[in-house]
Amino acid sequence: MRKEFIDGLIDTVLQGEGISRNDALTLETFSHDELEYLFLGTNKVREAFKGKDVKICSIVNAKSGRCVEDCSFCAQSSKFDTDSPEYEMMSVEEIVAAAKEAEAFGSNEFSIVASGTAVDDRQELDKVIEAVKRIKAETSLETCCSVGLMSLEHLKELKAAGLDRCHHNLETAASHFEKIVSTHTYADEVRAVENAKEAGLQVCVGGIFGMGESHTQRVELAFDIKALGTQSFPINFLKPIEGTGLEHLGLMDHYEALKTIALLRLVLPQMDLFVCGGREEVLNSHQEKLFAAGANGILGGNYLTTKGQDPKRDIEMIEGLGLKPVYESV
Repeated sequence: MRKEFIDGLIDTVLQGEGISRNDALTLETFSHDELEYLFLGTNKVREAFKGKDVKICSIVNAKSGRCVEDCSFCAQSSKFDTDSPEYEMMSVEEIVAAAKEAEAFGSNEFSIVASGTAVDDRQELDKVIEAVKRIKAETSLETCCSVGLMSLEHLKELKAAGLDRCHHNLETAASHFEKIVSTHTYADEVRAVENAKEAGLQVCVGGIFGMGESHTQRVELAFDIKALGTQSFPINFLKPIEGTGLEHLGLMDHYEALKTIALLRLVLPQMDLFVCGGREEVLNSHQEKLFAAGANGILGGNYLTTKGQDPKRDIEMIEGLGLKPVYESV
């Protein structure tokens, strides 16, 4: 076992520096025993920079289906034949009610998610703006939106309404992107992130792992996001959905998933790492290990088109580990 090498990685990160690209690439060769030893270190890193707090984010799928993009993992693309629900933008009342429900079970952040290339229809945008204003006025939640390839002008309107954060995934590494999406480019994704930053928003940027990418490409994505200087990284694991372009892929091995979380904590020691889609299916009975691997947040409740774990079970899991769910906005 390479204990001295692992100890050196952890010492470097505890000083506030992320590991080098070469060291990140070396993680690919780690045995299960070496990973278990590494998790002892990544747990120390998480506690050093994030303490015992676990952030819980919730989402509402405010507009579903009929998306013209062809993201091969997504059940909401009109290019695929799936059982994904289809409906227009929810009412402001429905969105606000979902936010209050999320706050009641312990979320500290709430994200309004809408399918499609962007929310550029004026009536839809006005609904989101009004919902953000109401959530800020009637709850203590931080507000977030996942609304596609938005213009700078519209993002500034959302910021003025009280939006705290914008979520926009890069999905996968630039070198793998064309195998996953063909209807827009990786540069389009980066531009959306830069627009959100210019609008004065905090930005939550991550990806989906287990889409046929290599360990090297996971490292590539981690360092690309590090260069963007964003605040949060949502870690998703592919849950292959029948009818989508990636239905033929299997679930990621749970050790591979935990290694990915550890990789991100070592490259991005001070960033908030949320484990989101695919958590239950990929980690299954090993979910509690995600915190030792380095995550300090989860997505609670339901996902976009699939059910999540009972929020009470999430709270019990967190508190059972001696960690503290964050109930109020920070």
